[in-house]
Amino acid sequence: MTSRWAGLVIGLLLVVAGLSLGAAGCDPCPGCSAKPTRTPTPSISPTPTATAIATATHTATATATATRTATPTPTATTSRTATATATATRTATPTLTATPTPTPTNTPTPTLTPTATPTPAPNACLPSSSLSVLVQGSNATAYLPQGNWGGGSSSVKVVPIETSSGIGTGGSPTSVTVGAAPNSCSSNSTTGQTVCVGNNTDVYLINGTTLISTLHSGATSSQSFSGGDCENCGVVVDSTTNKALITIGLDTGGPGGYQFLDLGGTPTFESPIPAGGDTSENISIDPVRHLVLSPNEASNYQLVNITTATPALFNNQLEGGTLDSAAEDCTTGIALATDEGTGDLFIADLTQALLTPGTPAGTWTDTGSQFQTFPEFEGFSAGTNGIAVAPGTHLGIVTGEFGGDLEGVIQLPATSGSGVPAVVDWVAFTVPSPPAPEEGWSQGFDPHTVTAYVSPNSNKAYAVLENGDFSFVAIVDLQGLLSAPRTGHVVNSPLPAGLVTFIAE
Repeated sequence: MTSRWAGLVIGLLLVVAGLSLGAAGCDPCPGCSAKPTRTPTPSISPTPTATAIATATHTATATATATRTATPTPTATTSRTATATATATRTATPTLTATPTPTPTNTPTPTLTPTATPTPAPNACLPSSSLSVLVQGSNATAYLPQGNWGGGSSSVKVVPIETSSGIGTGGSPTSVTVGAAPNSCSSNSTTGQTVCVGNNTDVYLINGTTLISTLHSGATSSQSFSGGDCENCGVVVDSTTNKALITIGLDTGGPGGYQFLDLGGTPTFESPIPAGGDTSENISIDPVRHLVLSPNEASNYQLVNITTATPALFNNQLEGGTLDSAAEDCTTGIALATDEGTGDLFIADLTQALLTPGTPAGTWTDTGSQFQTFPEFEGFSAGTNGIAVAPGTHLGIVTGEFGGDLEGVIQLPATSGSGVPAVVDWVAFTVPSPPAPEEGWSQGFDPHTVTAYVSPNSNKAYAVLENGDFSFVAIVDLQGLLSAPRTGHVVNSPLPAGLVTFIAE
């Protein structure tokens, strides 16, 4: 029995030894070695790589959504979330083990990044509203068209509003006679020249109180706005390039368009740029990011990139809103638009804007944007309409139109680049009555009798308003009103002395 088990064990040992020798004798070639398992190439969706204006590169999926939320209390700020507020999910770029899929055709173009906080010129980022202020040395002079889109007289009033002795210490107004009723002026404080436009195709170049030239734009039809019709509808000067940009009517590619006028040497018009729709009632130029801002009454906030030989259009179709006028704080890239008939403002951080090219126009979205509601502004005549930010500051003026004496002051955030921007502080105030024989203040007509400037003497930010009968301008101390006694967000009346100064035209 014992020998039988011993024999069986010996036999098994011999079998195992034979198998081991067979395995060791196999050639380690690919044919007999195990095949490695290949990790499949990950399937990814083409994700546009967007560079925000002042931020690092992110991989962003921008999905435009539009929800409006009511503001429960008068002090809360946001009443609506803009349609163009893209719900963008920023994710880290994945580390791939294989070649990724091709980059999509319409890769969003990187927006321009300023290398430092710019110091804007005295007229930078102002809108193409009716009024302009020329700042030269210690003097500030207003150029006031004596017309609007509904008509008027064929002249421009030149009114000194400030000297080294203070506000309202200049000389008497002077009238400059022009060919047709002018509706808009814009000044270049670097060269001392002012450009005004008529309701027809006239373009007037004024030095001091002298009309030096009358030119004619490339307008071929009229634009129609809630406040009237115009062939030339407004003008804004970019002093960094010494060019004027005129909004015009076009019968092809319009009804609105833009046309630059190079003011250097012999003034020369560039080719019109069709907008593919209406322009804004008041456009603005950002000389830092080289963009034209044009929010229109059809709820489209159009940007025009003017860095390329052929300017590129980008549309942001918002959900609702009768956008009336553009403004911007150039130091931060915080852009604005008024919303006619409401107490709202649209606010967007252009440093977070994502521009996607397209033909004939691309699109842009912005996770840092919203409509913000101001219950105190709902009593403006026709809602929020005119707007301007004093260059180089975070202070702005907001007005109604076609009458009314209730206006507003806003303080914008001092930083940008993340989050959703919102107005930091604001007040509504009642403009006092000008001197007799005037009986109460009545804000002017389209294209909005409002602008802003910074005093060359005190460095204070001021707004300039004009009443509807062209009899007075009001010089408004913006910070003074924010600091004045108030109840909530309404300045108590009567206003403290010195916050509003009237100057006769």
